[in-house]
Amino acid sequence: MFKNIKFILLSLLLVTSTIVFGYFVIQRYHSKIPILNHLFGSAISPYDGLKPESNNPNGIYYKDRVLVLMYHNLSPEPKDPGTLSVTNFEKQLELMRDNNFHWITMSQYIDFIRHSSPVPDNAVLLTFDDGYESFYTYAYPLLQKYQVPASNFLIVNAIDNPEYKGIPKVTWEQVELMHRNGIEFFSHTYDSHKYANTNSSGTSETAMLAGRIYLKDKQRKETKEEYKLRVTNDLKHANDILQQKLGVQKNVLAFPFGFFSESLLDICDQLGIDVTLTVKMGLNKPGQTNGFRVNAGGMVNDPVLQLSLMKHAEEKLGSIQFDEGSRTRKFYIIISLLVLVVVAALWLWSGSRLLAERKRKMSKSLSA
Repeated sequence: MFKNIKFILLSLLLVTSTIVFGYFVIQRYHSKIPILNHLFGSAISPYDGLKPESNNPNGIYYKDRVLVLMYHNLSPEPKDPGTLSVTNFEKQLELMRDNNFHWITMSQYIDFIRHSSPVPDNAVLLTFDDGYESFYTYAYPLLQKYQVPASNFLIVNAIDNPEYKGIPKVTWEQVELMHRNGIEFFSHTYDSHKYANTNSSGTSETAMLAGRIYLKDKQRKETKEEYKLRVTNDLKHANDILQQKLGVQKNVLAFPFGFFSESLLDICDQLGIDVTLTVKMGLNKPGQTNGFRVNAGGMVNDPVLQLSLMKHAEEKLGSIQFDEGSRTRKFYIIISLLVLVVVAALWLWSGSRLLAERKRKMSKSLSA
């Protein structure tokens, strides 16, 4: 009887330790591992529990924080989930204006993050990724109309490159025109906005900028030194071209697909890239150099509920922690894994003894 109770208790302890270990792993790695990011990073709609609200031209929803909004493509009639309708984009701008949100520039955001410089209440930064032609055609006129500052992260090698496939991109002529009129442009890498295999069979892949890739010509995975050199050259080349074209030093980077690694963060630091942005939702505070962004684009976007989310950003997003993996959290993972291994071993030992005893009893009963 005692052995049965002990086995049951060990079983419960095994389940508990497995859950605790899984919790720490998910907390630390879910933004970095695609499958975990898919399962846990966006499983809950940001609009859950929100309802349309009336305009509040004097409302104060958060202080000393910045909400960074992320957009990609715009179209009058969107046909894919990542594209926002022009109508909804303008509606968003109108609602932000009418509800006391204050748009800031990337320069203000950098000073806020790096030096705790003050920002207005309800501060919002608009960012666009990939440098799509639709930014010039549809977004830029509306940004001018509502006097909204914005930043666009360019895949530098895609600009004026007829060999670059996919959705049409802006030209350097358009970029220079918009830059003269207040739009800021930054790096989305030179040519690392893609996935690459990490093994010879092609069964595993990583975002090129975030991890080491498989080298077909050498029939092996690249070394840490090769990875560092490749990424350093890419980021430096992108920033050199941006400085040459626009005459301004660019020390901000948006990670492709939002994926990053500690090695990548170290490379950025060595290159003087002061501020980086991911695609993880959250509200940014001073010192948050690897920043949160809220996806405000896409076919499913509801401008009214988007506004409600922004009004409740402190409640819905303010407590979100970034999983860039502190040493403390790594320590918790190691300890919880050791506990799991010990409990699993005891569970197997206890189970084997219980099973052996039952076999002996069955053998005795059969021989009797």
